[in-house]
Amino acid sequence: MIYQELKRRLFTRYVAFSIIGILLLTTGLSAILIGGDKILPNVLKEEAVYSGQMTEDKLWLGLEKVQDEKSDEIKYKPLIAFISRLVYSYPGILYNENKLNEFPDYYAKNFYKCWEKKSTALIEKIPKSNQAKALEELDKVKTPFYQYEGYYLWTEGFNILKVLYLIIIFMVTFFASSTYSDSMEDGSMEIMDATVFGKKMMGIRLLPIMIYGLILTLAATLCIVLILGSVTGLLTLKSSLKVFALFSIGNFTLGSGILLMFVSELLGVLSLTTIMGWISYKTASTSLATSIGIGINILYIIMALFIKLPWKFSQSILNALPLASSQIINEVSGFQFDMGIWRPYAVMVSMILVFIIFGMLLSHAVCKEEI
Repeated sequence: MIYQELKRRLFTRYVAFSIIGILLLTTGLSAILIGGDKILPNVLKEEAVYSGQMTEDKLWLGLEKVQDEKSDEIKYKPLIAFISRLVYSYPGILYNENKLNEFPDYYAKNFYKCWEKKSTALIEKIPKSNQAKALEELDKVKTPFYQYEGYYLWTEGFNILKVLYLIIIFMVTFFASSTYSDSMEDGSMEIMDATVFGKKMMGIRLLPIMIYGLILTLAATLCIVLILGSVTGLLTLKSSLKVFALFSIGNFTLGSGILLMFVSELLGVLSLTTIMGWISYKTASTSLATSIGIGINILYIIMALFIKLPWKFSQSILNALPLASSQIINEVSGFQFDMGIWRPYAVMVSMILVFIIFGMLLSHAVCKEEI
């Protein structure tokens, strides 16, 4: 019974073309990122000279070489980029220099004190109810941070994954919109209801959607990891996530950042599965279910970019919309806490709650029809 349902939904041209399309898109975007730069291997080799722990001695060396000796050697550029993030991330808070040659030596020689000072200043801007939690998380951060050669390719890789995950959410929306409505439209639902396992099949129909979303997410993630890893090596994934988001909590690496995105996307697929399953069952129309699903996704985009609603109200809604799971990397910067936990975790918890709530609504709708 399960195999037949999986075969009916997954062994189709649509699914095959979806997987091929995601792989081609991921490969294409990765190729554009790498850009066919023939000197890239030499650049990575030079960057490796001062990779690893970003000690203040290294940072001071880089600043001294570039400021005083006007060096343009590649090996010092990652060190300068690291210091620059201290100033240019959340500009105007404590550090306001416009040019590198205006940076005082203190920024390099006491980098981690400067980082902690600016982190504290950022925490003072969040709601007072969360400040104690934020300071507690700040104390857990271990220094010095790590930065390996080619880290910037992976930070751009985050942005590629963000786009791919957004596309996947839309693809799952289209796929899930016919979960029940297709059988209702062709009349086969009545026949299935009359069988012994008819009601049990209702729940099984959600399984192909989950597997479809998993396959697409896994394909995109593994593809970009393998392509970028073949260029920089996988050691770069041990770089601190702070090379992407300097002012963030925890001791995440770029690798664990990708894992965070991957898990969040899967939770988003799960929540979207029950949402679209319920909508498909209640509307009994594939086209209407598709329109509503697309509308929900567009609602997130509009709210995230254009509408300024009261903070707690709007953020709670945003966290619960499935598309939020694909954009979770946007939430790692800063010291933001919803429901008393770090915002990326709050989004993931919201996905689980939405999955459970709409799963219960769907079950109730099915059981009600049975009565």
